[in-house]
Amino acid sequence: MSIKLTISAVRKIDSPREGATGSPRRIPVLHSIRVRLLILMLALSLLPLGGMSLITYSAGRSAIQERIRVSLGKMAQDAADKIDLMLRGKREEIHSMAVSYALLAQDGRRADANGLTALLDEYAFNHEGYDLLLVTDVSGRILGVNTTDRDLAAFAEERVDAVVGADISDWGREGDLFLASAGGRSSHANWYRSELVRQLYGGRRTDVGAHYNLALSEPIRNPGTNQVVGVWLSILNGTWLQGVLDNAETDMDEMDLGTGRAFLAFDGGEAAIGRRGAVGGVLAPVDEWRVTEALGDAIARGDATCDYASPADGGAEGGVARMAGLAPVSDKSFGWWVGMEIDESDVLRPVDELGRWLLGVNVLLALAVVASTWLLARGITRPLKVLTRSAQAITQGDFTERAPMRSKDELGLLASAFNEMAGALSTRETQLQEMARNLEAMVKDRTLELENSHEALKRAYLDLQSTQDQLVQTEKMASLGQLVSGIAHEIKNPLNFIYGNTDFLRDYTQKLQGLVEKLEALPGISDGARQVIEREKAAIGYDFIKEDLKTLIDNFTEGAERINAIVTDLRAFSRMDADVAADVDLRALLEMSLNLLRNQYKDRVAVHRDFGDIPKVRGYAGKLNQVFMNLLSNAFYAVADKGDVWLRTRFDAPDAVVVQIEDNGAGIPEGNLKRIFEPFFTTKPVGQGTGLGLSISYGIIEQHRGGIQVASSPGEGTVFTVRLPACPGARDGGDGGAGKGPDAGGTVFQNRGGGE
Repeated sequence: MSIKLTISAVRKIDSPREGATGSPRRIPVLHSIRVRLLILMLALSLLPLGGMSLITYSAGRSAIQERIRVSLGKMAQDAADKIDLMLRGKREEIHSMAVSYALLAQDGRRADANGLTALLDEYAFNHEGYDLLLVTDVSGRILGVNTTDRDLAAFAEERVDAVVGADISDWGREGDLFLASAGGRSSHANWYRSELVRQLYGGRRTDVGAHYNLALSEPIRNPGTNQVVGVWLSILNGTWLQGVLDNAETDMDEMDLGTGRAFLAFDGGEAAIGRRGAVGGVLAPVDEWRVTEALGDAIARGDATCDYASPADGGAEGGVARMAGLAPVSDKSFGWWVGMEIDESDVLRPVDELGRWLLGVNVLLALAVVASTWLLARGITRPLKVLTRSAQAITQGDFTERAPMRSKDELGLLASAFNEMAGALSTRETQLQEMARNLEAMVKDRTLELENSHEALKRAYLDLQSTQDQLVQTEKMASLGQLVSGIAHEIKNPLNFIYGNTDFLRDYTQKLQGLVEKLEALPGISDGARQVIEREKAAIGYDFIKEDLKTLIDNFTEGAERINAIVTDLRAFSRMDADVAADVDLRALLEMSLNLLRNQYKDRVAVHRDFGDIPKVRGYAGKLNQVFMNLLSNAFYAVADKGDVWLRTRFDAPDAVVVQIEDNGAGIPEGNLKRIFEPFFTTKPVGQGTGLGLSISYGIIEQHRGGIQVASSPGEGTVFTVRLPACPGARDGGDGGAGKGPDAGGTVFQNRGGGE
């Protein structure tokens, strides 16, 4: 090892390096003085300009919004005044019509039906807005109606004949008006669809707005006695008022405010009319168009303006921001409010244009600042780059490097100081070489000491790993020994007596039954003897014994097969310790574990299976079986007397298999939940547990890239949830109900909550 390399190594150890562990990380681009100066100049020049632009934009936006609100309120008030004047005129007209008819009828000049019809036709033609004028007597019989519309187009005679002479109560809204005016007072009907008008006009009307009406009624009084002798009804067409709204919208269109809309709301904002109330500019039916909730609240409060979000496409709230001016109609009987509204984006177009101009100016100024700052920074950074190259050369060991001095400013002074530093470093280099010789020997001694310590640690680690493997194997063998002792008690005698002799018993029984049948068939037996034989057979229940023997032998066979299954599972379990990964069926492992643990839960714990359709997992069958053996053994141990254990499997898409083992035993205290997976932690008495079962299970599941969770409440039970990755593309279509029905030990297997 050379002295120079040693010194270089010492420098690397002692000198902090940018980006090294523990050093603060910085943004590379900010290391440049040129970039820093550029950012500073941009901030100093553009922040004031940007702030002024933002203030100007905000002030202009607020001023325009306020002016538009005032204008919309004034337009709404103008339209409301016009509508109020029109309503007052119509009320005066109907009063004049009713009084005129009473005088003419008393005078006799217009008392006949033809004269009344001519009078009504004349009124309908000479006055604006009427769809229908009709007169009734005090009983409600219709005396006459106009027979032509406003364009002098005659109604069909059969339609007129069906109305004249009929009772006004046959038409609901008009009947209500008649009842009110027959009592001696004027009345009206708000915006509605008149069935009486529709009956007379038929299918003439194509404009939706023409299908809506307003109605006014006035009592007809005898001029001499002032008694009510009839009722005058005037039914107005909706387009009469629609013209006021259309004119307001036309005015907004002329001002290049294409989103402007005028509407007339009533019933507290629950209903409204407006030419642009529907998509495409077509009048929306009254019973299908409502003002927004915000507009309705503003009308209820009596506000003059309202800002709100109009419904988006499809009727959802939170659409386009709009502004509206509101004004009530002075005639309070109808409860009308006139509204003028417009999209906020339409109003703020000039402000947005100003904002774009301000943004463009800011961008141009920013480019100018960048260019000038870049040129200024270039004159500063060039000498600094020369100093940097000289410093790098000295860092690499060339202590003869010197920086040229081309100016007498601060940068020239910096170069002079750098050259003095280089000379001092050259002197220091000689001293360091001498120190390096001593340091190299010290490093060698320390390295040897560290190597010896490393070997000792390595040996200790290997010993610890060996001890851990021994503990795992000891726990596994302890579980296996416990299982073998329980199963041996179950299979020792039954397997020898039953499984070995069942076939002989079936063969002997068949031979004896065949012999009896052959003896009965002998021809030398007398009838009396045959009767004695039949009585004896009946006395002992021969036919029942014959059939029941088959059932008993089948039961012996089934019991022997179940004992044989236990032995087979035990042998399979003992062979699962091979360290070879394979596709594993978790339901089969659960069934095997239940068979091997039968001695722990039979006649005491009811096991409920809820096996879903799950794919196989890739792993070590022996280790996974050890996990389920530990979890099931703990569950059976937790149930002190009689209880239940539930097994559930499910596929958690897209790539996980979940196994749950739940018991209703004593549960785990909250203080122990955080420690149950620690090695050697156990709550079992001495001699019944080592405290390694759950710790080993946790490690096995982590080895399979899975997870295990526990949830428990004291006195209510415990749920262990095991989650393992499924084999890619593998799905096991087995049924979820294996093991249903009672087993030989009396344990009932069923789904929890659903039954068999």
